[in-house]
Amino acid sequence: MPLHPLRRLATTVLAGALLAAVAVPQSEAAQSAPPHAWLFGAWAGGILPAPPHMSPAECEARATFVVTQDVVIHSTLTHPDAIENLIASVRGTPDGTIFLLSPSQTKPDVIAGIPQDLGFGCPDANVLRVVRVGPNEIRFPDCTGFPTPLVRCPPPGP
Repeated sequence: MPLHPLRRLATTVLAGALLAAVAVPQSEAAQSAPPHAWLFGAWAGGILPAPPHMSPAECEARATFVVTQDVVIHSTLTHPDAIENLIASVRGTPDGTIFLLSPSQTKPDVIAGIPQDLGFGCPDANVLRVVRVGPNEIRFPDCTGFPTPLVRCPPPGP
């Protein structure tokens, strides 16, 4: 379920985030950063467990979730292409972030006459709760489409 078309986007987002971290003084950056800035970039796993010790290229090839400032992009088990949701609002929590997402404009696949769910499988289709499990690991509690943890893709090396 990789998001192959997102490899360039993920690399650009990561490079931009690293550049912003260097260009803006730390105290000013902390005050102006959106509550989901810690999630920016590509993540693998969620649908199936992420393999351990992936290289940046391997991780990007297996990315199932990408976060930018304005958009959340993901794939599902039945729809491996990129599904984009605009972020309507976002707020930080003590253990993560909660997104209110605009409905996706992607058309669902129809399998056996039944339109497939393009969301995360969460109780509320437009709300995604992200919980930080570790410094580079997150979960989507109660979301059946992403039952396993996701791991952050490492930055590309020199």
